[in-house]
Amino acid sequence: MSEHAYEEHPEPGISDSGNGLPADNDAATERAVGIIGAGRAGTAFARTMIRAGIPVDICSTRPPRALRHHLKIYAPGANPVPAEEIASRVPRETGIIVLAVPQEDLDDVDPAWIGPRVLIDATNTWEDELLPGWLAGAIAEQLPSSMAIAGRFRPARVVKALNHMGHQDLEDAASDLPLRQRRALALAGDDDDARGRVMGLIVRMGFDPVSLGPLAAGSVMEPGAPLFDTRLTRADILRYAR
Repeated sequence: MSEHAYEEHPEPGISDSGNGLPADNDAATERAVGIIGAGRAGTAFARTMIRAGIPVDICSTRPPRALRHHLKIYAPGANPVPAEEIASRVPRETGIIVLAVPQEDLDDVDPAWIGPRVLIDATNTWEDELLPGWLAGAIAEQLPSSMAIAGRFRPARVVKALNHMGHQDLEDAASDLPLRQRRALALAGDDDDARGRVMGLIVRMGFDPVSLGPLAAGSVMEPGAPLFDTRLTRADILRYAR
């Protein structure tokens, strides 16, 4: 599929702003992004979003009172909330929640916290992790981890994104340059609207979002796959689009 084809058919949820940048249709209304996980990845996402002016609510296994000091150091400006309240703070149909916990801890995340919202799967599978049985079984059958996560967290609309760049590089790589001059980030998802909303978020974070197509296509973003931990251009990613 050519880059030109993607230019002619922008994703739902974003539109051309007139200056060469896709414009997030919801940008005029500031809505917090929820992040589940306050480790190195979760706080890196939070810092990058906050720097871009995006409000962030974040939860972890720690209660908000204990998490507050941690966030003052690692994600100043992020708002600690109880895990069971993370979803209630973002819109039910259009809100975005980022899943940023180790996959070995996924059983600690209650699908009820998320509901039908857009869920960014920013997790990765590492060989030394003791995975939940439902995920280990899916991976043993060669199913992409995001497909198993989508089944586990149904009815959330899962988009694979934000996982293939090292969290330590995220802040420095974000840019306010014209879109096509920014570092490209891939994403994949089955729901057109969800995919478009995540593209809008990625633009606001300072990157050039490139859709690979359906969720299964996101397997090329996982550890050991071609798009993982590599500096990418739009053309690099589009070679793997479906």
